[in-house]
Amino acid sequence: MSLQTRVMVDGRWTTRTLDIHQILARNREAKEAMLEEEVSDPIQRPVLGLLTRTVVRSPVVRSIIPARVRHRSKNDVVFVYDDAIVIKEILGGERIGEDPFRDISLGEVIEKRDFDSPILVAKIWGLPREPKVPQFPGRLWGRRSDTYRSQSPVETKPEPFHDNEIPPQILVLSLVSRTLMFLFAYHDVHGRVHFLSNTWRLPAQAEQIEELGRHLAVDPRSRAIAVGAHQNRVTIYTLKGMDQIKSEVQKPEGLDAKEFKPILEERHTEVDGAILKVEFLHPSKGDEHRVILLLVVALGTKTRLVRFEWDCRSGLSELERKPNQALPDSERIPLLLIPLTYGTSFALVCEHHITVYRDILTGNARGETGQLEHYEPPEEPSGSTTPPIWTQWARPMRSTERAQPAMDNIYLCREDGVVRYIDIGENSTPMMASYHEAGILKANLSGAFAILDLGNESNDLLVAAGAIGDGGMWYFRPRKALDLVGTFRNWTPLRDITAARVKSPNSNLVGMNGQLFERTERLFACSGRGPRHSVLTEVRTGTEAVKSGRAVDLGELAEQGILNMWALPDQSNTGIYLMISHAADTDMILLPSLDDLEPQATNKIEEFDLNVRTIAAGSTAEGYLIQVTPSSINAIAQHHGILPLSWKPKEASITLASIMTVRSRTTVLLSVLQKSDGFYLHQGHFGTQNGRIAFDELDQPILLPSEASSASLHWIGDLLVAFVCTLKGTLQVYTAEPGSCFSLYFEFSFTDSDAICDSIAMLITDFQLLNDEVEEGCMLVCGFRNGVVETLWFDGGTKGKHKEHGSVFGGQRLSLCERLEIGMTDVKVITDATRSSRAFLVCEQSLYTLEYLRGASRTNLGVVNKVWLTDPNSPPFQQGSLTCFTQASTSIPQGYSKFAAGSLFYLAGSNLVLADISSSPMAEMVPRRLPLMSTPTTILYSERLNSLVVLYTTVAIDTTGHIAARRERPQRRTLHPAVAIIKPETELLRPKQDEKDMLNVLDATEVLLGEKFLGLMEWFPTDGSKQYHLIVVHTEVEQSRSQEATCRLLFFKPIVNDVGEISLKPKIRLEHKAEIRAIASYGDSSLIYGCGDDIVLRTLDMNSKKKFKPIVKLTLRSPAIHISVDGLSIHVSTELHGHHIIAVEFNRLVPRWADRVSRTEAHHLVVPHMSLVMVVDLECRVSGLWQPTKAQLDRTAPLLFEAVLPRSITRLCRITRPFWQNKHSELIQSEAIIGTCEDGTIYQLSLLNEVSWRLLAFIQNMAMREPRICPHGKRRAHQQRIESLSVKDGNSHIDGDILIRFLERDGKRLLSDMLGEPDGEMFKYLIQGVFGGKVPDGDFVEAVLGWMRILLLPAI
Repeated sequence: MSLQTRVMVDGRWTTRTLDIHQILARNREAKEAMLEEEVSDPIQRPVLGLLTRTVVRSPVVRSIIPARVRHRSKNDVVFVYDDAIVIKEILGGERIGEDPFRDISLGEVIEKRDFDSPILVAKIWGLPREPKVPQFPGRLWGRRSDTYRSQSPVETKPEPFHDNEIPPQILVLSLVSRTLMFLFAYHDVHGRVHFLSNTWRLPAQAEQIEELGRHLAVDPRSRAIAVGAHQNRVTIYTLKGMDQIKSEVQKPEGLDAKEFKPILEERHTEVDGAILKVEFLHPSKGDEHRVILLLVVALGTKTRLVRFEWDCRSGLSELERKPNQALPDSERIPLLLIPLTYGTSFALVCEHHITVYRDILTGNARGETGQLEHYEPPEEPSGSTTPPIWTQWARPMRSTERAQPAMDNIYLCREDGVVRYIDIGENSTPMMASYHEAGILKANLSGAFAILDLGNESNDLLVAAGAIGDGGMWYFRPRKALDLVGTFRNWTPLRDITAARVKSPNSNLVGMNGQLFERTERLFACSGRGPRHSVLTEVRTGTEAVKSGRAVDLGELAEQGILNMWALPDQSNTGIYLMISHAADTDMILLPSLDDLEPQATNKIEEFDLNVRTIAAGSTAEGYLIQVTPSSINAIAQHHGILPLSWKPKEASITLASIMTVRSRTTVLLSVLQKSDGFYLHQGHFGTQNGRIAFDELDQPILLPSEASSASLHWIGDLLVAFVCTLKGTLQVYTAEPGSCFSLYFEFSFTDSDAICDSIAMLITDFQLLNDEVEEGCMLVCGFRNGVVETLWFDGGTKGKHKEHGSVFGGQRLSLCERLEIGMTDVKVITDATRSSRAFLVCEQSLYTLEYLRGASRTNLGVVNKVWLTDPNSPPFQQGSLTCFTQASTSIPQGYSKFAAGSLFYLAGSNLVLADISSSPMAEMVPRRLPLMSTPTTILYSERLNSLVVLYTTVAIDTTGHIAARRERPQRRTLHPAVAIIKPETELLRPKQDEKDMLNVLDATEVLLGEKFLGLMEWFPTDGSKQYHLIVVHTEVEQSRSQEATCRLLFFKPIVNDVGEISLKPKIRLEHKAEIRAIASYGDSSLIYGCGDDIVLRTLDMNSKKKFKPIVKLTLRSPAIHISVDGLSIHVSTELHGHHIIAVEFNRLVPRWADRVSRTEAHHLVVPHMSLVMVVDLECRVSGLWQPTKAQLDRTAPLLFEAVLPRSITRLCRITRPFWQNKHSELIQSEAIIGTCEDGTIYQLSLLNEVSWRLLAFIQNMAMREPRICPHGKRRAHQQRIESLSVKDGNSHIDGDILIRFLERDGKRLLSDMLGEPDGEMFKYLIQGVFGGKVPDGDFVEAVLGWMRILLLPAI
């Protein structure tokens, strides 16, 4: 439709024809422009981006696969996660008698997390394992074993190892991105492990519901694989043989990745119906060339067996589909399909029975059914009304001597942990020859299950990891109880989280920045489900130190006050001497073994001077024990015939000492002597003369300029280097060749001249240079009395890994790398005896590690992790305040001590604990778990009570009645809601079965039949002069179908008695007919909550008997699931219609702003200083909504940014960063935002300004195009521009995991390579925006990398 109109053009009226749609469009544009001009906000709309990074990864394991994907001599286990795989190696030792291998463990070898797509299914393809007789009987891996079984790491004659060799087995992965991946690991010539992969794009999906790749099956002889969709489609691929792949890929110069192409041909086929199971069957004897693919397909109310066959010599051109076979109604939905190893038989596992089918090639397969005696009530009630089902199966490996002809051994697992052992024989009558109970695993078996072959004659190692609760490893012995030998932690599902600001023991101390540290922040979460797996999880990340054995109470030895202690080897009894120094004397005790940590007296006491304090102690390579006191140097031999030493300085006292054994096995002692005329540096070494230990002094002592606060001796290159710190704030460096005297090399002044350094540790690490060379460098870690740690780079004069004599002292000598504020009191630093690149930091009764990762650049930030002491036998274990600690020496000859070299002796209060510390340089999740009676749903922390308040519901099952009746209705459940008030330091929560539930602080009469607790909040109404403290719980009462549900608000007053016990006294009850799912406090004495689709405001009249005023409400389009209040604004997240912002005006609820998009919201968090609301929904989106200060006509909140994550965030929480990150306050805020997911993943969310976002987006876009950073991502090489010019482009999300990968994989080279390209100019332009309008001086690429590392620092 069009019309004519008169318009003026160049001063003359003319007639123009206009389309009606053009007129309407122009009117809309004019109206929007007018509105934007008239009611524009005086505050300019900010331009923001969102930076996300994963700080805690999900612990859920999808599958566990024993396979040799690294080398034929490596006994590996592959853990498959949602978006990663981790290769672990079975480690263990010697078996003694009939005891199981208690030292079995899985050591992590390498992980791969750069798939950039979730993993659907993982299988193994390659050579089958075959048993063989071992060459070294008696050892764990040397007993009866398979062809590719490695000998134990402790074997004296290991199997020959060759680098750049294709392993016998290869991983096949199906990814959500419709990609099929073949993957294996290999060792290069330097012994480092790498991955090599090949990807194959799957066909496009006709429908979204198909999800091609959901099913994956591998032929038992590895001739073909089948990839199935949810319904209708199957794709079959034939594969090359392993010999052909090795000949194509393995070259003399290494592996040729371009020639790794396993697929020969493919063929697509269609089937009608939903595909339930896909498996290949084993061929019959004499018919080895036949390939048989079996599908279980459901269509309508019938389920059929669909079979494909072909001859592998002819290829897929001879693929033939055989007639379908219908299954009986009792097997319409089989739980498991198990191919049997003999003939072409297979088994279908259903809920109550198992059917074994055979002779499928002759026509319809004949089935034989055996009952599984399925319904045995679980040990503990579950959250489901249906009985548990069979979920997993595994086939153990059997040697030829043990294997029976035509007999299959199968482990069958139920989701509640029940394990059955089944023997199925081809010639047996019945075919299910035996059916045994293997045991009950204290784990959920809905996830992964496997059998690890230990090479034993009759025993298996069961390993399981479920989606709920911990997994583990169990040693199975026939007719004996399962023995737990290892645990895999799991904190899922993670429902709710709270930040608990617990009172700090250092509440009166003030940091260097003036901040008063009154409380320390700890994170607690609701985890697990059911009575067995429900826990409160304290979220902690850092370095784990695992207790070995029991703690020992030192009693009076600890009460005297301990200054220091040392662990010295006892070579005669293979134990450990512990020398403990007090202020006035010294004690020495003997710890005989790991199993017996009870201190014993020792006759070595007579040889040492224990009436004075000890300054230093150590041991020599010959086994001599050394003690340094203020008045003497004492040494004793641990074998007969060598007389002890007692050397005393002349007219001097010893104030400091350092002992070191150099490469020539000579032990050198550096000491500081105090004489009447000053302080002197003294040097000597230990030896043997005329059957006596001798101490030889070297030349005359060196006069120091002032009193020394610390002295440290180190071996660098071919020189002895002494670092002496003085009270004047200087560091003096002395050098000496072996056997010669020290001479002053140079003096260095610390940043703060008033700071006093009390200890120095030296780290040695490798730094990656731009020209591919690796430079070995030294880092000095200096601990000061004011809680500061400074790291100094000891610069060498040459590049490269090998240095000439003395070259380490060329160049710049010492330069400041990093300055950290660890605490507010003295910091003691000690080099880790097992890792030269890591140091221990002791400050404020806590232990930390500081490490500079190998292969990084010099400007890398040090990785600071807190050390968490854990007890494998007590998950709620709460470590005490650190009194003192020491580390067992690594110089102990192997076999001389039962204590592992590098073990920590940790003294907490008066309890001495031996612990093994993790070797991982990166922070790991170290959860502390407090067991509960049943599933926790909501948690909050009350500062007033200094306690956690938790809602949970216990489940009881009525098991009375005849067994037949229980089968018909197996679980009649009774729900009992409860409120628990828990102190954060509590160690034991779960009561015994015969005890009353002491966690529940409510009287049972306060709870109605069928009532469930949905949520709670803490409320502090006030009348202006007095503030009241109430706990508000909102509940739902389940009624019969003919009655409406009733919801209640219960108000309780916390009561604390004389002994500190807390109870809840009921005060008020309010009833509603609609469900209440969210509640918050408003103003001085009001509550705002969602009741059905209504938002209700209730105000407590503080002047008239504390009654509520009339209801004020506002109706929304869907129920509120989360409500928060920011000042006078009420923020409401709704179930279906996004976010709403409501105000209270004249006793009315008035909508102010609303989300432009309808979202299925889960949670929100308000950022007040930016007028920003961060919203998360169930569609995996994180959105930033801006709240303008001035109203607009459409009343919609503008969208500032949006990110789509791999999983949905269900809770947002604001936490305080560790105080050692305060020095970066100009780039990162002291508070950070974290988001938690139900699968246990925790994200860190950071807001970016426009200039920071543009630079990071530029680097991210470049990284995504680089195969070394994103090897499996989509390539966009056709794009001409890398940079993103505006957040409106839809690229407002910055994936911090990609940036971390970028930094770890030589990001500096990638940035440097760009500088010669056209994009290099844009890169420099973007740098100027971040660094104040100019390019940083010097190495500006390194400056950008350092800036990125600060932004990516983890907050937990």
